[in-house]
Amino acid sequence: MNSLFPRFAAPAVICLSLPSCDRLGERESITETRDVSSYAAKPNVDIPSATRFFDDAKEEPQQRPNFRQLLTWTVPEGWTEFSKPDPMGMRLLDLRFGPNQEGECYISLMPGPAGGLEANVNRWRTQMGQPAYTADAISKLPKKPFFNRDATFVAFDGDFKAFGAEQAQTGYSMLGLIHSAEQATIFVKLTGPKALVEQNTAAFDSFCQSIKPNVPQQ
Repeated sequence: MNSLFPRFAAPAVICLSLPSCDRLGERESITETRDVSSYAAKPNVDIPSATRFFDDAKEEPQQRPNFRQLLTWTVPEGWTEFSKPDPMGMRLLDLRFGPNQEGECYISLMPGPAGGLEANVNRWRTQMGQPAYTADAISKLPKKPFFNRDATFVAFDGDFKAFGAEQAQTGYSMLGLIHSAEQATIFVKLTGPKALVEQNTAAFDSFCQSIKPNVPQQ
């Protein structure tokens, strides 16, 4: 998993699920102090960020958290999880469907606004061989409820060229849902041959609605 996740994932997912996280921007006055014990273990300041909170040099390394556990979801019937790990480390969940597993749907989570709604929508448009939307067109895109808020929904037809692919795949469709907040952005993206996507549109909607924050009960 991408090393960004340990620093932002848990609070970001919780924050995305709330109606408002404006209190995160408020300032709190520090009214108490304490002295650090001279017997306390010294912090590791020279280790990489990916292992800052997990000392891999120990004989028994601490187990890293599984950030997939931050969310819960229901996989639609006929869909299966892709067995190969994402080389980019960006996909929290990677699913496949269709007679030859040619359809794919994944969840990804990025810190902050992740470049903004306009940039991400038009990045997807480019992947489908379509011209960029204007800011006005993006502002008029439909919304769907997601994580207690509204998420932007997109649906494109075109020739899909995946990241790193040499050739585009003709006659494809894409469905996408983007929910962006100051703390994090969550994406749900589905691609596949047009007829297959049409057959799985209801499953996509159901899957998106099933995604919930897995917040531990106190």
